[in-house]
Amino acid sequence: MTTEQQTLADMPFWLLVLISMAGLSGEMLRASAGEDLTMGQIARRVVLRFGASGFLGMSTLMLALAFGSGTYMAGGLGIVVAVLGADVAGGLYTQWLAKKAGVNAQ
Repeated sequence: MTTEQQTLADMPFWLLVLISMAGLSGEMLRASAGEDLTMGQIARRVVLRFGASGFLGMSTLMLALAFGSGTYMAGGLGIVVAVLGADVAGGLYTQWLAKKAGVNAQ
């Protein structure tokens, strides 16, 4: 077994779950804030944030582990980057939608 495979086998499963769920909670909170969004719009935003948080969070986690960080430190860093990445992706998506609709959003 290679070192990377052993690291993944030793990693607590809850770290992977927390990193993947970081974007989902933020978007569901925004969806309940009172905006008139259809279920399709909410689903697109959730998939975007979920994908962005999963990709960026797991990339950061693996990069931190590759540089010798501890599992919990790498997990915490991955979660923080996952939340930030999901927020950035959501903001960029909102700006793209406003530009597409011809609205000057700031």
